[in-house]
Amino acid sequence: LDGILDKIDYVKPSVSSFIMTPSTTDYEVGQTVTELNFAWTYNKTVTSQTLTEVTLADESVRSGSWTGSLTTNKTFTLTASDGKNSASASKTISFKNKLYYGSGLIPETYDSDFILGLSNKQFATAKKGSYSMTVANGEYGYIAFPNSFGKLDSVVIGGFEVTVEDCGTINFTNASGGTATYAIYRTGRSGLGTITMEVK
Repeated sequence: LDGILDKIDYVKPSVSSFIMTPSTTDYEVGQTVTELNFAWTYNKTVTSQTLTEVTLADESVRSGSWTGSLTTNKTFTLTASDGKNSASASKTISFKNKLYYGSGLIPETYDSDFILGLSNKQFATAKKGSYSMTVANGEYGYIAFPNSFGKLDSVVIGGFEVTVEDCGTINFTNASGGTATYAIYRTGRSGLGTITMEVK
């Protein structure tokens, strides 16, 4: 009877909270993460626990720190067990390139400063998306992204598919010192006003 009651009353372990400080998970390629602090709670007492590359004194501690030099993607996983079942939670640090877009004149040379001078930027892993900008008189709408995202042949503006001008590729250095080959494209017409460039 006691065994049956134990089974009925048994609660599987779970991670109630898993907090990382700083809480940022996306960093720009070229940045370095040197310290991360973790804190967590469970729904019940556990008999063992581990956290990726963090030394935990015993199963009673509920915080830990990682120090090092992180420049590439990494996942930190907290795993705990009550002797019967286990539970886990993870935090992933990702290093990403940014996509840049905005209005600009046609420069003598396309370079890193030109891309960094575009008024909008966001982390991206692909070129697909909607990008709003105001294209001033005499200027063109530009978009620049890692060449690995693939070629851009056309975009949709105001519901119509339009061709874009391929401005070539450059060896781009971002604001954090990261480097990558970037492709640059511009609208075929200037002075378009406020537009949304939809990239399929």
